[in-house]
Amino acid sequence: MTPKLLKLSLISLLTLSSLYADESADLDGFGGDLDGFSDTEISVDQETLPQEQSQSNYTLSGNLAFKTSYGYRSHNVDSVDYSGFNQAQASTYLQFDAKLSDDWKVRISGDAFYDAIYDLHPSNNYNQDTLDTYKTQLRLDDTYIQGRLTKDIDIKIGRQIVVWGKSDSIRITDVINPLDNRLPGMTDIKDLRLSTSMAKFDYYIDSWNFSAMAIFESRIFLEAAPRSEFFPVDSIFPIAPNPFIDLVQPSNSLDDMQFAFAANGIFSGWDLSFYAADVLDSKWHMQGTNPSNMKRVVSKIQMVGSAINVVRGSWLFKSEVAYMHGIKYNSTADAKNRLDVLVGFDYMGIKDTLLSIEIANRHIFEHEDSMSDYNAVKPDFVDKNELQTALRASRSFQNDTINANALVSMFGASWEYGGFARVWVEYELMNSVNANFGVVDYISGDKPFTAAISDNDRVFADITYSF
Repeated sequence: MTPKLLKLSLISLLTLSSLYADESADLDGFGGDLDGFSDTEISVDQETLPQEQSQSNYTLSGNLAFKTSYGYRSHNVDSVDYSGFNQAQASTYLQFDAKLSDDWKVRISGDAFYDAIYDLHPSNNYNQDTLDTYKTQLRLDDTYIQGRLTKDIDIKIGRQIVVWGKSDSIRITDVINPLDNRLPGMTDIKDLRLSTSMAKFDYYIDSWNFSAMAIFESRIFLEAAPRSEFFPVDSIFPIAPNPFIDLVQPSNSLDDMQFAFAANGIFSGWDLSFYAADVLDSKWHMQGTNPSNMKRVVSKIQMVGSAINVVRGSWLFKSEVAYMHGIKYNSTADAKNRLDVLVGFDYMGIKDTLLSIEIANRHIFEHEDSMSDYNAVKPDFVDKNELQTALRASRSFQNDTINANALVSMFGASWEYGGFARVWVEYELMNSVNANFGVVDYISGDKPFTAAISDNDRVFADITYSF
C-alpha cells in the first residue's frame, strides 16, 4: 500500500465518526428497529449509582475497520480503469443496547463508511451514481424495541432482520430482508441482509414458535451503480440509455405494506419450518415500451414454502421448497409462477472441518421463449429451469484463531453460466483485533452478466478492531 493511500486511510478512519450523510445516506424507514438484541448484557460501573446498584443496563459497542482490494486484471467500465487498488474504505459500526426491565430491551445501531479511493483517483471521472453508491454511507441498522406481552407472546417493533430457511449460500425461502448487492461475490449472505422496519409477534407453545410480521417499510435491495464495475449495463443490455433506466423506490404506503407468517418446530435431531409471505420481489423488472419512458420497478409477490434440517451423526441434511406467485419479468406481459427447490448437506466428521454442498433449481411455469432471448429489447436472461450449485469448505486452526474458507457458487447444470470462487482466511491477530484476507475469481459464462464481470477478479484484505 502506498504511503499516500495509508495516510488518507488513517485520516478517514479517525474522522469517520463525524461524517454527515450526503445524497447516498440511507436514513429512510426508521421505524424503531428492535431486532437482534443480545440476551447477555455487559455490566459497566456507574459512580452515580448506589453501591447495591453498581451495574448499568446500558452498553455501547461497535467496531472500526479498514478494507482494501486490488484488481489484478486490466478492465475498464465507462472509461474507468478498475485494475490496481480499487477500494480504501474506512468504516465504523456503533450499537447501543438498553435493558429497560426484565422483559423489555432496546437496540439502536448504525454504520458509516468513507472510501478514499475515489479521492485518490480523481482522474478516473467516476459517474455520479458510482460516487453516491460507493464513496460514503451513513445509515441506521437494527433499531428496535423488544419485549414480552404475555408469558407466551413476544413483540419486536422496528428495523430488524428475520432469517428464513436452512441454506447458508442460496436464498430460497429467505425472502423477508433485502440484500446489499453492491459488491456481489465478496461477502456471505448472512452479512448482506438489510434491516427492515416491521412489527413482529412471536407465540411459543411446546416445541413450536409461530411468528406474524407486518412490514411497513418498503425497503428494497441495494444494487451496484449502473455503469460501475459490477453493473456494466452497456455490456449486458442491447439498449442501455445514458443515464440508465431509473430504479423506482416503492413508497411506504398501505398498498405496499407486506405481511409474513412462519411456524418453526424444533425437535430432537431435526427441525421443520413453514412459511407464507406477501412481500416485495428480490429483483426489478422494466416497465414501458421504449428507453425514453422505461422505468425499473419492484412488484410484490406471494410465497408459500417449507424448510427442514435433519441431523444424522456427522451429517446435517437440509432442504427448502418455495412456490412463488406473481413474478413479473421484462419480456412478458403476464406474471409467472415459479417453484424453487433446494437440497444439500453439511459434513462435520473431520475434526475442525465443515464441508457443504447445496444445489437449487428454479422452475418457471409457462416459460416463454422470449425470456431466453438475450437480444430482446427488454431481456430477462432466464431459462425454464435455472440450476445453482454452492460448494463450501471451512477449517479452523490453532484453537479457532485461524479460519480458512472456500466457496464456489456456479450457475447452470454443467456450470456453463459462470459464477464465482472465493477463498479467504480469517485471523485473530490479538484480543478484539481480527484480520481477513483472500481472493475472488469471477468465472465467465454463457450469460451476459457473468461474462461482463469476469475480469473483476481481485485480492482483498480488511482489519477490524471491536470494542
